[in-house]
Order: sequence, then C-alpha cells, then structure tokens
Amino acid sequence: MTVADRAVTIIIPTLGLRERAASLQAAIASALAQDGVCPTVLIVLNGPRRDAAVERELSEDRRVMLLVREAPGLPAALAAGRAMVKTPWFTALDDDDFLLPGALLLRVRALEERADCAAVITNGFRRNGSGDELHVKADNRVHADPLRTMLEGNWFLPGSWLCRTEAVGLHVFEEMPSYLECTYLALRIAAEHPVIWRDTPTVVYSVGSPEAESLSRAYVLGQVAGLRRIIALNLPDDVRRALRSRIAGAYHAAADHELVAGARLAAWRWHVASLMQPSGWRYLPFTRHLLRDALRRRS
Repeated sequence: MTVADRAVTIIIPTLGLRERAASLQAAIASALAQDGVCPTVLIVLNGPRRDAAVERELSEDRRVMLLVREAPGLPAALAAGRAMVKTPWFTALDDDDFLLPGALLLRVRALEERADCAAVITNGFRRNGSGDELHVKADNRVHADPLRTMLEGNWFLPGSWLCRTEAVGLHVFEEMPSYLECTYLALRIAAEHPVIWRDTPTVVYSVGSPEAESLSRAYVLGQVAGLRRIIALNLPDDVRRALRSRIAGAYHAAADHELVAGARLAAWRWHVASLMQPSGWRYLPFTRHLLRDALRRRS
C-alpha cells in the first residue's frame, strides 16, 4: 500500500474566530505533518461570526481546501465537508485540537487490517490548565462492547476517529443532532457497523477553549433534543432504556440553568417536563427552589 493509496481527508469545522486563530493553525499543521499518509485538509468556515482576517488567511493558504458557509452549526458543517470527500478515508478535527504524530497512519493501518470494519476510534489526551490526562483508562471494555461501554463514559473524542468513506455516508452527518454530536456519531456507527478501538492516544483534545460550545446556554438546553435523536437509533433495548432514563436529568439541568439565568417561567416548564419522564420523581425536591424563588420575588 503506497502513501497515495492512504489518502485521508481531515475536515476542520471552524467559526473562524480571531480568538481561536492560533489553535486553528496548530490543528492544520498537525494534520499536514502526518507521515505515511496523503492528507487533504478541508476547512469548513462556518457562519457569519468569522473574522475577516482569518478568512483571508485561509483563502490564501494553498495547503488547504476552503469551504465557506453562511449558516452556522457543526452538524451541517460536517455534512458539507463529508459531501466533498473524495479520498478512501476521512476524519474530522476541532479547530482547538491537534493530531499527534503518526495518528492517521495508525488508524489507516487498523482499517487496512480489518476490511469488515467501518471505523477506528482511538484514545486521546484531554488537555486543561493542569496538563494532559488520558481520556479512557487502560483497563477499558470499549473494544469488547462499545455500545454498553458508552453508558459508562463517552470514549469518543472529537478528532479521535477515522472512517472508511464507502461505509459511512453523508446521511449520517445530515441526521446528526446539534448537540451530543460525538455520542450520536459513536453510537450510530457502532450500532450499524463493526468498529475497531485502539488504546493508543492519537489526538489532544482541549478543554475550556475560548468560545467553547459546551459552555453555552444553547448546549445545556439542547441536551434533551440530542438525547431523543440518539434514542431513535437502532440500539439494543437495554442501551436505549439506559439512555432514555437520562432525559429527566437533561430536563432538570435545563430547568436549573434557566432559574439561575432568571428565566423563571422557562425553568418551571423544564421542571414539569422533567417530572413527567421515567425516574423524574428524583427532581421533585427542586420544586422547593422554584417556589422559594417565587416567594422571594413577591416579598
């Protein structure tokens, strides 16, 4: 197998923010520096908030392909990128993460050895202010039972995977929810195809970057819709039941967030919805907080 046969498209969605311009360039450099493969870096510049200088720099960079979209949204950006893939393999990388040396060659070789598998997922490092931490501990069961291991913790980091293009089509990304994207992608692929897990870390995932989506109000409120889309997948009954039991917690988290934000009517609506879910009775004591808040406003 030649380097040309190991052509990989790396989709990098980005809002093109000035605050993340340096990390975006680091992500691009890590993809282009991959040995043993032929990398194609596809930047999907996503939404109206993009910085003009960042867009100009990307448009002048002959090392990358650039697709500019006016509408924001990660799933749509990934779908647009996937529609442009012409290589046998593809992956994605967040604009604040980077690939470790040899990452893509390790993944391609894993799929070359297993023609029946649609994707390979590897371990990675989570980087925060105190250093790097291995995302999945060594004594894991991901390879043996990826679907049920997901219930113990999300083993699918952004940028940690590689898909066989002919096996994982555009529709997978077109149907992706706006939040819980990694959980959705991991469960969908693992439910529909054999997958490979490798304990070797191949990506560094940055926690708490500027403008991180996971810190936003939309992210908190979007968990319910994301879970419902995931539950609709073709999952084993026990996995679906376990995920369904988490919907009450997602409603409760939204109620708590809205109460803190002062959106009291919305908080009540989310709270009532949480009580109506299986095991939602656990959140009945939160009613006291809502009533106490109402009484305090009247006094």
